Amino acid sequence: MNGEVKAVYSLYRLCLRQVRRLPTGYLRRFFRLKIGDDVRAILDPELEHIRHTKLSRVHKNLRKLERANEGHVNDFQYILDTAYGRRGSLKWEIMQPLRTEPGAPLPPRIIRSVESSRPPVWSAEVKALLTSDLTRARKALKPSAFLVPPTIPSERLDPNSAEYRILGPFSKRREVNARWRFFNQELKKTNYPLQVTVIQPATSGDSVVHNTDEPSVTRAGIRSIGLQDSGVFEEVEALASPSPLQCPENRQAQQSLERDAKHLRPRFESHLPRRFLQRRYRQLLSQIPVFTYSPLARRDDKPQAASRDTAVNHGGLRGRFQVSLSPNAAKQHGTVRAVASSANMAWMRRAQDLDGGRRRTKGEEKSKSK
Repeated sequence: MNGEVKAVYSLYRLCLRQVRRLPTGYLRRFFRLKIGDDVRAILDPELEHIRHTKLSRVHKNLRKLERANEGHVNDFQYILDTAYGRRGSLKWEIMQPLRTEPGAPLPPRIIRSVESSRPPVWSAEVKALLTSDLTRARKALKPSAFLVPPTIPSERLDPNSAEYRILGPFSKRREVNARWRFFNQELKKTNYPLQVTVIQPATSGDSVVHNTDEPSVTRAGIRSIGLQDSGVFEEVEALASPSPLQCPENRQAQQSLERDAKHLRPRFESHLPRRFLQRRYRQLLSQIPVFTYSPLARRDDKPQAASRDTAVNHGGLRGRFQVSLSPNAAKQHGTVRAVASSANMAWMRRAQDLDGGRRRTKGEEKSKSK
């Protein structure tokens, strides 16, 4: 056992060496804690039944960290997906609170004598996320899927249908299993936000204010999501955004921007090229939806038509959830068109002028030869 413990500590030190090479403080903290938890589970005699699984996981993470630090795209993306809740235990922790709707009444039992036969509850947040193409690799769900999943033949639930009369009613036990299986499968296919943003009108003017702090979320009557008010999403956006130093107008402006960037913008601390890291974070942003909540009206005001992304909170406020992507996210569909700077446009005009001059010269030479 003593030799096994030494091997585990040696493996732990190898992992920490790779963790120290990661480009941001958040990644280093996350994997230091994650690998530390796995190593403690390996050494815990009460968790001997999962020791082999944890040991295999640490070996896998070590291989992923080594290849990520060497600049392999897929392995680096795996590291980012794990640290920012696109996969793994953090995704489950973000998703778990959204599986319930606080204050909503329990749905009726499908099998009267069985308490566990109640169907799942689709919360307003989950409905807004699952009906958006931006949060899913596959096609978004239709609102009707929340009432009757497509895996259940709806005609077998209708006593007036021909199939019901010929084949009989659909098994209630099969219906319970089908509803919960569909619910769990669709939640696993969805990308979840790291926080919710409350959009409120400003005190003066026609502008709006975007708040992500806990007091604003509490005042809006909704619950926080994931890494709310931690600054993690804002850091990802800053790391994925283009550098303000790319096209300085003069040397003095460049020096001023460099001073500001040192204090305001998070920076990569890595041996890997900045462009490589920036592209990986832009790809990560394409999998992190921007989730916003807009309060609409009070319950006692003029009623408005409810929609799949409309929620009524405990204070009687009606609001709407919306899903979007950061402008710095990598484009998943269509052609990516970069914005040309003034210097690029000047070079393009210069090339067109030179090309036009060559064509005129060739035309004149051909006319003279004739």
